[in-house]
Amino acid sequence: MSNQLTENQFQKDEISLKELILKGKVWFSYLWGFKWRIFIAGVLGATLGFAYVKYFTIPIYTSKVSFTMEQKNGSGGALGGLASSLGLGDIGASSASGMFGGENVLFLMKSNRIIHQSLKEAQYELKGDNLLNSYVQNHFEKPLKAKKIKLFPKNLDSLVFTRKQDSLLLAITKTIRETQIVAERQDKKTTIINLDVKDVNEQWAYLFSKALVKNAIDLYLEIKIGKLMRTENELIQKKDSIRGLLDGSITTLAFETDLNSHTPLMRYKTNQAKKQIDVEVLKSMYANVIQNLEMTKFQREQEEPIIEIIDEPILPLDKFQFGKLKGLLIGGFLSIFLLIGMLISKKLMKGMFVDM
Repeated sequence: MSNQLTENQFQKDEISLKELILKGKVWFSYLWGFKWRIFIAGVLGATLGFAYVKYFTIPIYTSKVSFTMEQKNGSGGALGGLASSLGLGDIGASSASGMFGGENVLFLMKSNRIIHQSLKEAQYELKGDNLLNSYVQNHFEKPLKAKKIKLFPKNLDSLVFTRKQDSLLLAITKTIRETQIVAERQDKKTTIINLDVKDVNEQWAYLFSKALVKNAIDLYLEIKIGKLMRTENELIQKKDSIRGLLDGSITTLAFETDLNSHTPLMRYKTNQAKKQIDVEVLKSMYANVIQNLEMTKFQREQEEPIIEIIDEPILPLDKFQFGKLKGLLIGGFLSIFLLIGMLISKKLMKGMFVDM
């Protein structure tokens, strides 16, 4: 009984396979009758694909920059102990967590502030014009010709934008951030950051990537050590000023001492005593300023990160363009596929009407 069922099943499978082969031959014969149409469609599709790639696709240039930012490790040592004893805290300690810890650096590279600043800067390579106007010329050619929009002034430092200009700038910024900037860590275990800037204009991609990295680093340093730098400069100015007063007081004291060297009466030596007090006070002030200046320098050196540009963009940039051969093959395949689909649908529809 079991053997008979197995034999019947085998015969059914054999019949089904034969029917499938017969149907395949029927369909092949049917399509073969349209071989010249299919061939012509393939040639036309391949020609259109080739023409589209050649005349309607634009190459995309990629400017690549890689850099690293690392926090210095705190060095306790003698200077750290000295800072603590002076009540300045553990200024030798340094933490890797901060504005540029984790993913914050990647966010900064795409922030409106950095993108706007990079777009607004005048570029020597553009004859003093800014990257914003260059972008508008590259991507808004038709609206410019139709005078629907205008170029921005070359100097944008003190310009107050109109509502229309703000809208255009925000639209450009959004496009750049979402489609033209790729900022990512090389891997999770390193502090190396790779920045890719893509654009249809090679020069714009090259200049914008360099400006973006420069402005991001400048902003970081301003936030991280800007206050310490300003304090250091103020202390240097104060040191020079006190040193000038001290030198003048020492000279005056020496003059008064010479005048009163043969005078036994103390009332003639009051000016000398006053100048002596001035010199002592200024010497104490000068020593305190020097101490504070050295501590500020030390703290700045500990807070200042190690920033290294590993790879800068080099012209000519990497270029990506859809290959002509690829366009030819895809165009030919799609046209043949569509024609065969239409012929099969037509055959099936005709069979349905015959059955009805």
